[in-house]
This record gives sequence, structure tokens and C-alpha cells, in this order.
Amino acid sequence: MKKNTTGRNLLYLVAGFTTVGGFLMDWNKTHLFNPKWTPHAKFHDAMTILLSTTLGAGSLYLLQKKNGDQQMQLQWATLLPAFFYGAQAGSFLFPGAKGMDAEFPDLIPQVGPLRLNEAPFSIFMLSVLAAGYTIEKKQRIQSYLY
Repeated sequence: MKKNTTGRNLLYLVAGFTTVGGFLMDWNKTHLFNPKWTPHAKFHDAMTILLSTTLGAGSLYLLQKKNGDQQMQLQWATLLPAFFYGAQAGSFLFPGAKGMDAEFPDLIPQVGPLRLNEAPFSIFMLSVLAAGYTIEKKQRIQSYLY
């Protein structure tokens, strides 16, 4: 049976949030029920919600899987949510794309001049994934050597 380490717990945390985060963040008047949004924009939001749910659930599945190539499962359990947060951060590079703070600035927390919209959040989640993977991999190497 797998022992949950700090690294593994970080990966579980990100995978769990990725699974439900789209519903928590977008199932409201700022996104899916926004009367200003076109039906096609809502389609893309729904697609994003389902994609994050699928990637997060896949990661959770791989993290709890007890047989098979453990190293490959760890890599994919880390990569699946990373695909989502990488795409979310990269979306700011597209013409006219803005974060939620462009339409709802009062809903976005701010630390000094930095608005904590989707970009810093994505970078944070990618950092947590990297930390979780690194810690878990070191733990596995140490338990193998000793």
C-alpha cells in the first residue's frame, strides 16, 4: 500500500481541485450564467470545465493506482493537471484574451499591484505540481536506497 508523502499529498490536492475547480469557479453569473456571453462562449466554458474535470480525475486515478509502472503513473498524474494550468496561463498570449479581472475587478484579490487572476493562479498550481513531483520522486529514491 502506498504511503502518502508530502509530495503525493500536494499532487492529490492539485488533482482534486482541478477535478472540481471548473464547477466551483465557472458555474456562476461571471461565466456560464453570464447574460453577456454568447452561447458559443458558454460552449467553450463548458468544454473547459469538462476538460479540467477529466484531467483532474485522471490524475487522481493514477495517484491511487496500486499496480503498473509507478514512475510513469507519477509522471502522468503530474502532467495531466499541468496541461490544464499551462493552457490556462498560455491563454493570456492570445489576442484580446483577458483574465476575469477585466470584467469583474471587484471579485479579484490583489496583493500590492498584482491582481491574483488566472495567470498567477496557474503559475502557483504549476509550481505546486513541480514541488509535489520533486518531493515524491526524492522520497521514492531515498526509500529505494535505504
